[in-house]
Amino acid sequence: MSRERSARNTPEDERSSPSETQSTETTVLYVDGDSQRRDAETSRLADAGDSVDVQGLKSGESLLGSLSEVDCVVSRYELPETDGIELCEQVREQGFSGPFVLGVADGSEQLASEATAAGVTEYVPVDEPPSDRLSERLADVLAEQRPKSTATGLHNAVEHAADAILITDTEGTIKYVNPAFEALTGFSRDEAIGRTPRILKSGQQDELYYERLWDSILDGEVWEEEVVNETKGGEEYIAHQIITPVTDADGRIEQFVGIQRDVTRRRTLEAQIERSAETLEQLYTEIATEGTDLASKLQSVLDIGSANLGFQLGYITRIDDDSQRIIAAVGDHEAIQPGASDPLERTYCRRTIESDEPTVVSNAPEEGWADDPAFETFGLRCYVGAQIVVDGELFGTLCFGGQKPEQRLVLEAQQSTVKTLATWLGYEIERHAYEARLERQNAQLEQFASVASHDLKNPLNIAAGHLDLARETGADEHFETVETNHDRMASIIEDVLVLAREGTFVEETEPIALDSLAVDCWEGVETRDAELVVDGEPTVEGDARKLRHVFENLFRNSVEHGSTSSRAEPGDSVEHADETVTVEVGSTDDGFYIADDGPGIPESERAAVFEHGYSGSDGTGFGLAIVESVAEAHGWTIRLTESRSGGARFEFVTDGPLENADSSTTAVERLLSTTDES
Repeated sequence: MSRERSARNTPEDERSSPSETQSTETTVLYVDGDSQRRDAETSRLADAGDSVDVQGLKSGESLLGSLSEVDCVVSRYELPETDGIELCEQVREQGFSGPFVLGVADGSEQLASEATAAGVTEYVPVDEPPSDRLSERLADVLAEQRPKSTATGLHNAVEHAADAILITDTEGTIKYVNPAFEALTGFSRDEAIGRTPRILKSGQQDELYYERLWDSILDGEVWEEEVVNETKGGEEYIAHQIITPVTDADGRIEQFVGIQRDVTRRRTLEAQIERSAETLEQLYTEIATEGTDLASKLQSVLDIGSANLGFQLGYITRIDDDSQRIIAAVGDHEAIQPGASDPLERTYCRRTIESDEPTVVSNAPEEGWADDPAFETFGLRCYVGAQIVVDGELFGTLCFGGQKPEQRLVLEAQQSTVKTLATWLGYEIERHAYEARLERQNAQLEQFASVASHDLKNPLNIAAGHLDLARETGADEHFETVETNHDRMASIIEDVLVLAREGTFVEETEPIALDSLAVDCWEGVETRDAELVVDGEPTVEGDARKLRHVFENLFRNSVEHGSTSSRAEPGDSVEHADETVTVEVGSTDDGFYIADDGPGIPESERAAVFEHGYSGSDGTGFGLAIVESVAEAHGWTIRLTESRSGGARFEFVTDGPLENADSSTTAVERLLSTTDES
């Protein structure tokens, strides 16, 4: 800055003269058919100024091929085969814009008028023999042309500058703005000139800021700082601004030149990068704790992402065939809540799942969404959504949005962050699913170990003991006991295999009419004289083959428990009684139920009945364990309550909040209820 001020205050006698700084020669072509006169004039014209190179030509034809590096043309009117006016017209047609000086011996007003119309710069009457009039006029032309050329070049440079430039007087009144200023601010040249730069004031800077600015530039210092300005349309932008005082030869300030470069995009991107880094760092800190369940991690992504990225809403969806189900959400929006489901064709996510890159909507009505079903349903004006991929397959989407528009630049800067969060969610869901499968497999191994060590060991020992007695005594009743215990072991093995096969994750679901399934299962069970009642036409999404075990086991349980005073497990052998039982199947607000009018199950025993090995008589004890396992494989929970008549009522919660939300295994199974089992 001090060097700039020193250069402006350099004394006149220390500055370089034009001749010292001007190193480029001025090339002049002189056209004259008279060779003797041409030689004489060429010598005189060379004295017209410093560094003037004059070349003589005898005709216009030779001139037309030599215009590329010519600064000025001097020609006599009288030429072989043409005249000087026609020659001027020809060179102008070829794009020559330099001075054209015409020397005329016998001139007239008519000829002068024609010369001016043809583009002649100077019309010079000359006497014979040759005089100094032509060289003197050329000297004037060259003297005028040099400063004019410099000014024109400087003006063109400023006019075509990419940065906005304005010039003011010492009072701050705008005297000039370039086209880039008009494009940046929205103020036309006519609107800006005569006013002050306060037309750009946004209110983001206080009066102290402007006092410091004026103190600096009035002291001759260059001011350089970023400023938040406002366009004519009221839109704020960030400008990197340089204001330079311009002084005269005596060091007095004459005017100020301001240069503004729009850095809004760069600053916005930098801010978003910083916010994205903070988002990822905070999320990592929040969820890196061992033992954090999946539901909590999903919620953390939404909470932190919405807060740090500046969104009103955030939600995670599960995409299944042609529907979208929201599995987690933050924000106050009636249609965006956990458990809400919509046809995919009415959602923003239908476009998100079509592209590997996140979908960005900055102002929905202005971007063709005004009549879109998604905008009509959710009313989101801004939206960023990315795919969640689990095990190579589309799982759902991670979405952020709001009911107010947002700058597209801001949303585009957030794309990579949202995509990173969605990718991380995919990995987490996949990892938790794997851990849930592993946990289930370990539980099954424990069950097998228990069966081998206890459930099968007892009847096996009994059979072996009676077999020894049969060998010793030969009594037939011992063989009957051996056979009975072998049958019991076969039943246990069969139930354990069912538990192992049907207790795994549900791979694919389909709409199931429970009335048809119930009737079909009822016909396959020994129901004696019991009665089945189906209330309405309940339906559920599930695996029909696995659900058969639920219905068959509960039907057997109801019939056998309801026909005797003692409760028995499915498959137990009981005496027929006179009492009959009615079994009812129907739908609830969040699933379906199977109930009976039998003796029921005491509340104190309801939690224990689902444990394998529990039996009211001599059953295998796996019936209700199978029922619970199949339900959990679907991601459902079971409520065991009392029916209206005092019997047992099994309620299956297939939709809505989980009863045991603290179970991460159940939560994962619920989320992955339609994913492939690996």
